[in-house]
Amino acid sequence: MKSYQVRALDKNGKIIKNIVTLDREEDVFSLLKENEQLLVDMKRVNKANRNKLKNVELIIFTRQLSSMIEAGVAILKGIHIIQESTANPKAKRIYNNLSSEIQRGNALSNAMMKQGGAFPEILINMVAAGEMGGTLEKSLSLMSNHFEKEQKLINKVKSASTYPIILGIISVAVVLLLMTFVLPTITSMFDDSNLPPLTAFVMGISDFILAYWYLMIIGTFLSISLFTYLLSVPGFRLKVDQFLLKMPVIGKLNRTIYSARCARSFASLYLSGIQTLQMIESTAKILNNSHIELLFDEVVLKVSQGEAISKAIEDMQVFDPMLASMVNVGEETGSLGDILAKTADYFDGEAENALSKMVALIEPLMLVVMGIIIGVIVVSVIQPMFGMYDLIGK
Repeated sequence: MKSYQVRALDKNGKIIKNIVTLDREEDVFSLLKENEQLLVDMKRVNKANRNKLKNVELIIFTRQLSSMIEAGVAILKGIHIIQESTANPKAKRIYNNLSSEIQRGNALSNAMMKQGGAFPEILINMVAAGEMGGTLEKSLSLMSNHFEKEQKLINKVKSASTYPIILGIISVAVVLLLMTFVLPTITSMFDDSNLPPLTAFVMGISDFILAYWYLMIIGTFLSISLFTYLLSVPGFRLKVDQFLLKMPVIGKLNRTIYSARCARSFASLYLSGIQTLQMIESTAKILNNSHIELLFDEVVLKVSQGEAISKAIEDMQVFDPMLASMVNVGEETGSLGDILAKTADYFDGEAENALSKMVALIEPLMLVVMGIIIGVIVVSVIQPMFGMYDLIGK
């Protein structure tokens, strides 16, 4: 499926902007003709775009729609109720498009597929399986639980990283304050031609910051922009994703988090009756790591040739070894879904413990680095002072 950003003119002369996901470019024209719209312009976009619904919105959508279907409310009416209750303009537009597609006779899964990547593939596959098996409300409920646990893990990561980020910002602010205000005031009484090397070095940095602060801001902005752009380049993104898995301490934490997400995705899809190969392919796409996604292509190939899922995952050498072991137990006992769900909960706990340990390690390291920098600044000020005292004593 390919995503296109489309601007079209409706029969009332109003410009309509939309993102659609279709197999071919020609299908865009067919869709516009069906909607009695005239194409203004169209361009191909990356599926991972701003059209994507946030995790919180997906939780609300799946939970509410599941409850309403279980209560006997029609899907179309349920989506309309959800649309009216949300205050997010983007979500309102997506739900409105969803209703329009269903009114044209499309199944919910097909309608979701045409929303330009707004809904993740794992949810679309689960909805399709629920439609085929007559258990749509169960599939939506499973996905609601899935997204809730994903959000819980995301919140833990954010919570754990908040303090180090604040500490880092304060550290930088203190150093800049010392370098740009305190140090120049104190060192203005010293003779620039007879300064100790350390003092001259620190004052040189201070003078550079004061003279070229705007270049530093521009340079920082350009560096962030360049790095953001490079992340959209497949080759560079692949190297970054590989590095994230091999970093000391953080690499192990990332592998634990990916193990939890993989186990939870496998469990949700397997319990909904999704076929094995489709389960693996869908899981690869939600992990948000291009290196792992590439390795999953090999897993699909091996499993399609008859190899056990546990052995193929073990050969990846990316996830925690326990994941492959638990998948193996599930395959042998015939209770793969339940075991994977319990394994995901286990890895969630492990990820939380790893986050706590990482924060406990980062905090003293940041304090030590900050202490060294401030210590260097203090020594650079004290050295010429002692030199002045020596001259006075003579």
